[in-house]
Amino acid sequence: MTMHHDGRKGTPLGDDYAAVERQIAALGGAILPGRRHRDQVLEHTSDSVGRTRNQRRTVQVTLVMAMLLVLVSPLIGALTRVQPPHPQTADQTNAAALRHAEASQMSFDWALVDIFRQFRERKRADMR
Repeated sequence: MTMHHDGRKGTPLGDDYAAVERQIAALGGAILPGRRHRDQVLEHTSDSVGRTRNQRRTVQVTLVMAMLLVLVSPLIGALTRVQPPHPQTADQTNAAALRHAEASQMSFDWALVDIFRQFRERKRADMR
């Protein structure tokens, strides 16, 4: 006598397995994918591939933009950097006042006043 898998006496376990396998085979033949199911699977796959492609393209564009920004930003910084004019030193101002005094036949003090006035006028013109 053979034992059932649940402990009952009766038909052998092999018969139960064979019955289950027959039921699964019968169900497998009854469940067939229809045209609608095929179309849904194809649409889902196409959408998935499209999303993946878009994500990959977005990453590529982002990387290219980041590389361009890294490469171009020093150039932009160099082009937009404005160097303020350096003020004249005391020696340069004295030399200019001496030249102006000799050319205008005036004293060094008044030449120095003219040099400062010219500097102030240029500074005002630059600020406009």
